[in-house]
Amino acid sequence: MDARFPDDVSRLFWDVDPSGVDLELHRDYVMERVMSRGDWSAMRWLRSTYPKAALRDFVTRKGERLAPRDLAYWGLVTDTPVTVPSGGGRPKWAGP
Repeated sequence: MDARFPDDVSRLFWDVDPSGVDLELHRDYVMERVMSRGDWSAMRWLRSTYPKAALRDFVTRKGERLAPRDLAYWGLVTDTPVTVPSGGGRPKWAGP
């Protein structure tokens, strides 16, 4: 584990060496990965690591990369008005 990441966050970076992830240089990568794949603990870490303004900036610029459910949550958390596409986080085959 990299000292910059707790275990529940470090595991989200299975495809890279977490020690090579720079929290500022790779800010969008870290935010997208945690926002889209992190559990409650990882999301709390993200909120304590980056200021609300930085999270809001990501949601504004790149929020379309998130699943509708995740976009709605992070829009609410960051006080960012977002247009959430229909579908939530459920696959279309799951039905209503």
